Amino acid sequence: MIILSDNTIEAIYEKMYVYEEEIKNSISIKTQLMFTAMFALLSVAAYLARFLDFTEKPTIACIIAFLVFGVIAIAAVSVYFNCRAFSGSEFNRMPYASEVKKYHDDQLSYNGELTEYNRQVKPAEQLEWVDPVHETRAYISETYVQCATHNALVNEKRSRWVFKAVATFLIACIPLMSASFLFVVFDMDTSSPRKSISVRDDYVGDEIASLKDKLLMTSANAKMADLEKRTMILEGVLLAKRSQNLSESNKTASEQAPKPTAPVKPAAPPRRMTLDEAPAGEKK
Repeated sequence: MIILSDNTIEAIYEKMYVYEEEIKNSISIKTQLMFTAMFALLSVAAYLARFLDFTEKPTIACIIAFLVFGVIAIAAVSVYFNCRAFSGSEFNRMPYASEVKKYHDDQLSYNGELTEYNRQVKPAEQLEWVDPVHETRAYISETYVQCATHNALVNEKRSRWVFKAVATFLIACIPLMSASFLFVVFDMDTSSPRKSISVRDDYVGDEIASLKDKLLMTSANAKMADLEKRTMILEGVLLAKRSQNLSESNKTASEQAPKPTAPVKPAAPPRRMTLDEAPAGEKK
């Protein structure tokens, strides 16, 4: 029979948390590769549609056009699945190390205040001290469990979206290969050297410019999310300060010596909730 110590259990929880982080990163890489493959597939489909010759063999040209339309429709579904897997998923993160240390230090301060409080009250009203090391370790273990569980559920959902995206992408390749085969065999390219029509292709350049604009918009959204986070933190500090000032102003003098106020046990820091691929997340 194997008996697990507290340190072993904490190490297991940490490994489970790290394992889900690795899966998250693996899924993100897969989605990025899918976007690259999808860009290549749509580029080929756009080339076939742009340089398709309807003058010599209109029947074959119509078949190719129909296949290209099918490729674009199926690829759009695959892009939707991949976008669902790529973005919009919230992951739980451990608090910052400084917050965990502050939680431990606050408990030490709490014990000091509690010592002074117990001197001023009756033995029946005295409160027990806390064990800062035990409380902090228990908090870290519990946070690892909650984060790993939440992230595992999110990764499972993202994995299903990635599978659907890959399957749909492979289906889109079937009509594309058929259209490419007909395009080459029947020489349906208007830019072929055997034809006198000259063409100019600006599609790739337009797509690159469009992708650049999307990346700039994504960066702007990330900065806006960070600004909102800072604003919420400042609002929380102001509300706490206002509440503290209000409580101090409501204190009234009494003829008898007032009973000392019991110190408040420090609250554990919250987990960080972040969006995948985002530089910073909103605390919840």
